[in-house]
Amino acid sequence: MSKRLLPTFFLAFAAASVGAQAPPVADSIAARASALFAHFSGRWSCVGGFARGGSLQADLTFSSVADGRALMFVHADRPPNTYWQSASWSLDDAGRIVSLAVAGSTKSRTGTPSLFIATAWNENSLTLVADTVKSPPFAPNQFTYSLTTGNDLKMVWEVSRNGSRAVGDSLLCHRAG
Repeated sequence: MSKRLLPTFFLAFAAASVGAQAPPVADSIAARASALFAHFSGRWSCVGGFARGGSLQADLTFSSVADGRALMFVHADRPPNTYWQSASWSLDDAGRIVSLAVAGSTKSRTGTPSLFIATAWNENSLTLVADTVKSPPFAPNQFTYSLTTGNDLKMVWEVSRNGSRAVGDSLLCHRAG
């Protein structure tokens, strides 16, 4: 499946899986999610690094869709790094933000599906915790996205190993457009 078709696939998959299964989420929760999606929307240019050392640069793009009810997300590392992720974020019937994603490396032609869920979030921040799609994640991990007071975006990826959570990498992003 081409990267261009992934956003359409995710949106259709999300709508089909959560569409008519439960009563609608309260209007106040939906409005908060729309506000979060609006705050994140746009292109972001990012710099940061890996906890083990080494610099990292990436471009993030968030696009509000479905009248603000969902957010399409694309993360692309700049060379020499190779990570990419394409995801769709939306509310589920419990008021959690769910991210259905495919991520991979530009060195290969494959991607790995993943599911992340944010149970606690607000209009400026959320933490997406890895959940099970086909099998448990390689290790418990999570992404935290938060707007800073200067209207920058901070992304931190943490992974748990041997019972401890540690930062794997982080980015500080400025609006690029």
